[in-house]
Amino acid sequence: MPADGRVRAGPPDLGRPYDTVSRAFHWLVVALVLLQVALAFVLPSLLPKSAEDSITAWHLATGSTILLVMLLRLGWRLAHPMPPAPNDLPAALRLLARGTHWAFYLVLILLPLLGWMAANAYGATPRLLGLIPLPRLLAPDQATAETIGGVHKTVAIVLLALIALHVSGALYHALVKRDGVIRRMLPG
Repeated sequence: MPADGRVRAGPPDLGRPYDTVSRAFHWLVVALVLLQVALAFVLPSLLPKSAEDSITAWHLATGSTILLVMLLRLGWRLAHPMPPAPNDLPAALRLLARGTHWAFYLVLILLPLLGWMAANAYGATPRLLGLIPLPRLLAPDQATAETIGGVHKTVAIVLLALIALHVSGALYHALVKRDGVIRRMLPG
């Protein structure tokens, strides 16, 4: 016991790390989403108009891959619940973190489905992993394509906001709290 008579708390409970499969899914989705951002926002402004069809094909292939990975990830997550959050987080922050995680699942499954439907309505056929043609969900129709494409873009903005919230939380733990929580999801 210290001279002042107070009992010192031990190190904070960082919670158990995520399992290896969950961490692999997390970082694979991060890489695929970063690729989508480059395909949707960066490359079209850097490459000539003649590359548009190739960029679109890559965007559709990456989106269908995200859908597959997210469905596998959801199945894994349901069978392997995430480890409990650190016990020193206020209940509101734990609720926000949990809600953000489930919102990611929803958005990262909904967004590729909307892209698939929009592509079909534009007359395109997305290919899973760029190889396997996906079944047609909608008949070609320009008005439907534009409507679904607009919803797809709106949901993409929601995804960007979720990413900003998630990264802010990680930075808060790493730079403000300095509690090591970020290590729960780091590879290795």
